[in-house]
Amino acid sequence: MVLKWIGALLVIGGSGALGFCYGGQLKRRLSQLRTVRQILYMLKGEIHYSAVTLPESFFHIAAKTPQPFREFLDRVAGRLYALDGECLEQVWQQELRGIKKKWNLSAEEIGEWEGLGGRLGYLDRRMQLQLIDLFLTQWEEKIRLLEKECGKTCRLYQYLGVLAGLLLTVVLL
Repeated sequence: MVLKWIGALLVIGGSGALGFCYGGQLKRRLSQLRTVRQILYMLKGEIHYSAVTLPESFFHIAAKTPQPFREFLDRVAGRLYALDGECLEQVWQQELRGIKKKWNLSAEEIGEWEGLGGRLGYLDRRMQLQLIDLFLTQWEEKIRLLEKECGKTCRLYQYLGVLAGLLLTVVLL
């Protein structure tokens, strides 16, 4: 009888932990969306006020950015400084393929981030600023929608995890 109760607690605890894990992933995604917004604002400032090259901008921004974005920006800047004849779009896409597994962004968001690198390198300063403004508008909307959804959805995942464990325990007992 004691083993049944221990098993029931383990099932409830495990499924509850799974619910908390899914809620945590949603919160990490929101945090990373905010980090992307911060990177875009810093990049806009670097282009507008500092008037430095993109590799220098990426190095400056990487120093102020948390992982895994720091690693991505450092690697892109390093490869651009190496001047191996690669354009920003190629470097951006290759480095993104290598690191996107560490991000909690959706496939659509990663695709948009990839598109930014594809268009950023060949535009003049004014067009780069307009492109960044466009991306900022899109990311602000994504953040706003996810903030509205996050509180409810995180609690829902947590409750569903615990309740699924309780249901499974009742079925098994």
